[in-house]
Amino acid sequence: MDRPMRAYGPTAYELVLATYLAGLGLALIGLAIAAAIVPSTLLPDANASGGLLAGLVGASGLMLAQAGGGIRQNRAALDLGFALLLATGIAWTAWSIAGAGAVPIAVGSALIVAAVPIAVLRRHAVRARFAPRFLTPRQLETMIAVAETMIDGDGEEAIHPIDVAVRVDHLLDEGRPEVAGGEIKTVMFIVEWLLPLAIARPMPFSTLGSTSRRRAVEKVIGAGGPLRDVARTLKVLSCVGYYGNPETMRALGYVPYDERERSLGIDQTPIRHPDPFLDLGDRAGSP
Repeated sequence: MDRPMRAYGPTAYELVLATYLAGLGLALIGLAIAAAIVPSTLLPDANASGGLLAGLVGASGLMLAQAGGGIRQNRAALDLGFALLLATGIAWTAWSIAGAGAVPIAVGSALIVAAVPIAVLRRHAVRARFAPRFLTPRQLETMIAVAETMIDGDGEEAIHPIDVAVRVDHLLDEGRPEVAGGEIKTVMFIVEWLLPLAIARPMPFSTLGSTSRRRAVEKVIGAGGPLRDVARTLKVLSCVGYYGNPETMRALGYVPYDERERSLGIDQTPIRHPDPFLDLGDRAGSP
């Protein structure tokens, strides 16, 4: 049986991840309730600090369960729930090792282990959809959000932002990535993790709504200094990916020369001329 590996439809990895998140979210909520009932057994400390850990586990469970209902639609919940689960698991384990019994240590370790499949499945899900060649899976998701923000056709865009991002990725791979590859990846990092802070949104750029993303980009465009280079890079990448696509060219009315009526039946074989420098060399060497 073939796995449904499609850019727009759900992939096998996404289906597995959604099921895993739904079950894990319910399990974490149950753990938080159990820790509140028998704190002395499950928590590393039965006081208010231990209760805070249990509350964070419950919050993580709620977010992951919501993400399981729609991975692509609820990416912000997935990011925050994953971060909370991993951070709480590390804190729970470290605190338990400092003086708690074996059960709290096991619970904390289980929380860390439970976070690993989320990262692995999500990475494979992006690779299965787009098969990125130059950008990392996260950077490709950032580029999709950038294309959706920069190309504003009021719903009449010729191609989807996904197609823009994939074309940019392929062009970067086919070009000379050793020349500007590092700079472009640095820009992707700045946009994904630092740019949202300009509008007081402490979350990844690719999880923001379209209005917030546009506000963040406008901040960059209006700023000077190094941020101006970031804005220029975003504009160039988006325009190359959008207007360099054959479907966009056709939508704008551009017809390649080979397909024009005036070129049909014309011999388009390149004309080859003799090298003039070789001829001059022969004359110079003649007696």
